[in-house]
Amino acid sequence: MNSINSEVYVDISIIIKMMPIEMREKISKSFINFIEKNKSNNYVSNINPKIPIREQNIRKETKEMLGIIYRDYLCSNEERNKLLKQEEQEIKQYEEELRQKYDPNDIFKNKQKEYNYEKEKANVAMVEYKKETLIEKILKFFKSRFKKY
Repeated sequence: MNSINSEVYVDISIIIKMMPIEMREKISKSFINFIEKNKSNNYVSNINPKIPIREQNIRKETKEMLGIIYRDYLCSNEERNKLLKQEEQEIKQYEEELRQKYDPNDIFKNKQKEYNYEKEKANVAMVEYKKETLIEKILKFFKSRFKKY
């Protein structure tokens, strides 16, 4: 268990204790036991039970966990189905965006350059180098030696 999760569990535990009894009873006992068992012992939460939740500065992870608790335990079946459908649509939309962004057929499209080979031929000049024969190399060697003296 990482430290962020255990800190979020402390916040969730405090929020559950702040809930009215009717709401608290809707949440499964095994889930509450899991939260209590895995919460951090040395983290001091910034949640104040005297201030409404909406007015407090709560971590993103804590808000997400509260959303899951609401969806799974507190809302009606009709609202749960509506939330699940909305979540499914958001996931599909996100996957489609990723698929478009990282499509293997299109990923190199912008990086490829089309070359005009006729233009390249015009810009490149052919240079032919003359190979020296063995006799020319020997003569060149002696000429360079005798010029020094």
